Amino acid sequence: MTDSRAANLQTLLTRRADEVPGVLLGIEAPLHDLQWRGAAGQFCLESREPLGDDAGFRIASMSKTFTGVIAAQLVEEGMLDLSAPVTHFLPGSLIAKLPISDGFAASDINMDLLLHHRAGFNDFALSETWFAELSKDPGRHREPLEIATWAAENGHSVGAPGAQYHYSDTGFVLAGLVLEAVSGESYATLCRRRIFDPLDMHNTWLEGHESPLSTLSHAYLEMDGQRLDALQINGSCDWAAGGHVSTLADLDRFLVGLFNGTLFKRPETLDLLLAGPQAKPGFYYGLGIGRKQLRGKHLWGHLGHWGSFMYFCPEARLRVAGTLNLDQPLQNAFLEQVLDIVFSRGD
Repeated sequence: MTDSRAANLQTLLTRRADEVPGVLLGIEAPLHDLQWRGAAGQFCLESREPLGDDAGFRIASMSKTFTGVIAAQLVEEGMLDLSAPVTHFLPGSLIAKLPISDGFAASDINMDLLLHHRAGFNDFALSETWFAELSKDPGRHREPLEIATWAAENGHSVGAPGAQYHYSDTGFVLAGLVLEAVSGESYATLCRRRIFDPLDMHNTWLEGHESPLSTLSHAYLEMDGQRLDALQINGSCDWAAGGHVSTLADLDRFLVGLFNGTLFKRPETLDLLLAGPQAKPGFYYGLGIGRKQLRGKHLWGHLGHWGSFMYFCPEARLRVAGTLNLDQPLQNAFLEQVLDIVFSRGD
């Protein structure tokens, strides 16, 4: 009997490539005897170069999981207290500009709140004012403190610290600055020394802060019926909240290393990373990593703005990663189709 799942997955990718610029998908499902990587669509719409399954792509907010891992490592080593006020680590000029709910102070914000999206900040990265700011000079490199300062000056409070979950890139840019202050190392160096090098992730890099270590397929903005090339926007603009480029192979290495304990000295540190209250119905958020269910399966991981995704399903030992290279929330529906194929009998 022939296993048809590989052919069905490629058919799915080809069909989706009629709707999005390019699709990448990698699956490792050892309990279901499936190991597969595929690609469809274009590396770049203008050149019509085909997309290959070894192409690099912007992982966007999936970088938040790297940020959470580093924070958990520093906690494990006694270098960071998640309950310490961020005022201990951030420059006073930035602290004075943070938008804090009435009756509270910047000293009420700590790393735990930043990493759980509960600090009470809006999300600067998805604001119309930030898009207008980027549009003035999209190719310009922006330094992390510049980004954080702009987010603070142009942001607003969405509630009291700790009162509610509100997804915020603002909080993760601030968290990156805290990690640098605590460690004395740049965020790029922290990621490379503590995650990428130990896991042999040699094709993953922080855009705008490191030299390219892979190709970079083009992601697109959908606006007014047109698709605009997002590579016109300098990749430095989201930093610790979403600035990395990676590949299918490297993201699989990350999921393996994260969940087999390679990145931590003690198993309870992984528990610290994963633990988090309910963010919204059916969704829980830890330190830069979320948990949800699709097709009855628990998935730990993250989505990214440019159509990217990476997840681990513990009960099936399934690892899945990829991108659709488009700024539309299409990943969950796509992943449901992928899971249907993976868990089918394949005959």
